[in-house]
Amino acid sequence: MIIDPSKNTIVCGDNLEWLRWVPDGSVDLCYIDPPFFSNRPYEVIWGNGYELRAFGDRFAGGISHYADWMKERVALIHKKLKSTGAIFLHCDWHASHRLRVLLDEIFGEQNCMNVITWKRCDTHNDAKKQYSVTSDHILFYTKSDKFTFKIQHGSYPEKTLHDW
Repeated sequence: MIIDPSKNTIVCGDNLEWLRWVPDGSVDLCYIDPPFFSNRPYEVIWGNGYELRAFGDRFAGGISHYADWMKERVALIHKKLKSTGAIFLHCDWHASHRLRVLLDEIFGEQNCMNVITWKRCDTHNDAKKQYSVTSDHILFYTKSDKFTFKIQHGSYPEKTLHDW
């Protein structure tokens, strides 16, 4: 299989399997939503509600094994990105600290453009002995200082305009 870099393509699966078909230096943007190192099994009802997809987010060997597993994938993504390319890596509190260090190592600290906090809309306090998890993180890195960033503008909510 050869992936045509001139086409916009979304691929689901382990990037080690399919990125070998992508030419080096041909990708503009990569968004990855890898396992979060939550050490939990997941079951998701998919599509029309009849298909169950299940996966485990468990890594024998702990956080060091997970970081090594991710390093191989992120290094391959770096190789496939154009010099003007960027990566957005979605993670949560379980391993975001390790992934940030890993991305600093591969992309360079100077190419960390932002750590975006994505507030969950369905948070609540559980009866656990910890604070409720209210957000995920998206680590935004570029391959060099020559990248394109287009600011998105939207209209303000009426309440915001009223409060001004």
